[in-house]
Amino acid sequence: MTIQAQIFLPDELFNELQRRAPQPESRSSLIAEALRCFFATHKNTNSELDRINQYAEELNREAEDVLSYQVFD
Repeated sequence: MTIQAQIFLPDELFNELQRRAPQPESRSSLIAEALRCFFATHKNTNSELDRINQYAEELNREAEDVLSYQVFD
């Protein structure tokens, strides 16, 4: 199943897309493949943020402890 979607691209990207895939069907295929590649290499974009949030209270306590040793003039 495919869904029609409207996207907005900068002129230089659209021009390159037209050059590499002159037919609308081939453009759709190229964009779909580019998204597949992107998603495959960026699977866990939130994992680091989730890990930080999981330990946020502990990390904040440690940061406050470190800051308590600093002397401000």
